[in-house]
Amino acid sequence: MRELTRVWEWREAVEVLVSRNLKVRYKNSALGFVWSFLNPLAQIAVMTIVFRHIIGIKIPNYSIHLFTVYLPWQFFSQALSDGSICVVENVQLLKKYPFPRLILPVATVLSNLIHMVLGVLLLGVIFVVLRVVVTPAFALIPVFLLIQLAFMLGLMLMVAVLRMYYEDIRFALEAVLKLWFYLTPLVYNIQMVVATDKLSLIWKKLYLLLNPITPAMIGYRSALLEGGDWPALPRLFAALAWTESFWFYLGVSAVISVAVFFVGVAVWRKYEWQLPELM
Repeated sequence: MRELTRVWEWREAVEVLVSRNLKVRYKNSALGFVWSFLNPLAQIAVMTIVFRHIIGIKIPNYSIHLFTVYLPWQFFSQALSDGSICVVENVQLLKKYPFPRLILPVATVLSNLIHMVLGVLLLGVIFVVLRVVVTPAFALIPVFLLIQLAFMLGLMLMVAVLRMYYEDIRFALEAVLKLWFYLTPLVYNIQMVVATDKLSLIWKKLYLLLNPITPAMIGYRSALLEGGDWPALPRLFAALAWTESFWFYLGVSAVISVAVFFVGVAVWRKYEWQLPELM
């Protein structure tokens, strides 16, 4: 794709932007990158107390189950939030220099990816301490991450453009991400959704089909903690047994994510050279 080729040609500029984003995030902070470890730990500790010990969710080793999906979710939500203002924050660059505008959201994604990797290092230490056995299913993590990246970057491109026209997008995105957190199996698992009798079968199917990030989160948790024991999901078509497979829903998620990516690129391509004029 031509846009991605141009991003590669401008990779040195991307590196500079990524470095700048990371420095700005921890500017004037005494602990600096240590916050990459402290923030997830604090969030996990609070959610464990609330959901495991107060609400009473019965999931063994709840903290580690939550940790495996909280990091990619934090990556998703923070990258979207940062991406929505990547044009606003770099408007002076846009006005002064002709460069591929796509490097701005790409740099935002990469800086947040590095931030997540720092948290993953902590997760690795926890796995060693708790003697969690990593199975060959771990090799599938990049597949789930690629699906998440495609969906996330497509959304980011659309949101960044809309943010230039409508200030309300900033507040709407914040509200949507808060709701999205609870509509994704993070503090609970997908087995609880499948087993509940409070949702009809059609709502269970819609829960999986309308949230492309859900199969990726299921995949992270299953690959890391359940040895690739992929859960059975509601059968989409009664006559087709294979539509209850995790891989079927992951495939649907991949198709949606790729479609969102291409729509995002098309929207960005149409408006990218008008962005400075909107400020």
